[in-house]
Amino acid sequence: MFYKSFTVSGVANVTTFDDGLISSLEEPKKIIAILITVSKYRANVLEGWIETNRILEIIDYVLNCLDESKGVNPIVRIPINEVVKPGMIFKIAIKCGATATDIHGAYEYELTT
Repeated sequence: MFYKSFTVSGVANVTTFDDGLISSLEEPKKIIAILITVSKYRANVLEGWIETNRILEIIDYVLNCLDESKGVNPIVRIPINEVVKPGMIFKIAIKCGATATDIHGAYEYELTT
């Protein structure tokens, strides 16, 4: 199992992406899960993309938060279990409304053959 960290600084009224996890012929990858924390709860949406296909969309209220607690069991690890074909990229994004939030986390992945 491998991990690659990411941080995305959200921008109000914008969807902001990280650099992503790139699968190559030399190192084909399977994304196992996302480990995630948001900076604040603001009803913003976490998104996951393989190229132009959105495969993940979760409101920030259910995620782990650095500064607040909602009294629920927040999601810290989101299972994905998708092969990222060589030449493609899996990216995480935060779609912010009027108030921005940041996301911090890591890709959990493995190399495939």
